[in-house]
Amino acid sequence: GFALPLKAEHKQFFKTALIPMHKVKPLHVFHRQLSYCVTQFVDKDHTLATEAILGLLKFWPVLNSSKELLFLNELEEVLELTQPEEFEMIFKPLFKRIGKAIGSPHFQIAERALF
Repeated sequence: GFALPLKAEHKQFFKTALIPMHKVKPLHVFHRQLSYCVTQFVDKDHTLATEAILGLLKFWPVLNSSKELLFLNELEEVLELTQPEEFEMIFKPLFKRIGKAIGSPHFQIAERALF
């Protein structure tokens, strides 16, 4: 575990290593572990929720429905740990993306986005 408060180098690792790992093609191979790491960081420091959500939105898959489902699941986990003040900073781009997911022609994406 990490000592609290998180050191600057741990936050830098979160932003420059963990979040960009969401853009790789074989994400499904290690997504469960990556999602766990992200949620552990956000749980330790709630200010990282904004970075995590904006990172997910930045690397959001457009044509890969199975990867999009993984992102929706991880997004839900991070949102559960997000404080209201962080949520206020990201709700516009977040709802824009969720709206697109709701309108997805893939029924599982649309269904998952509704929950």
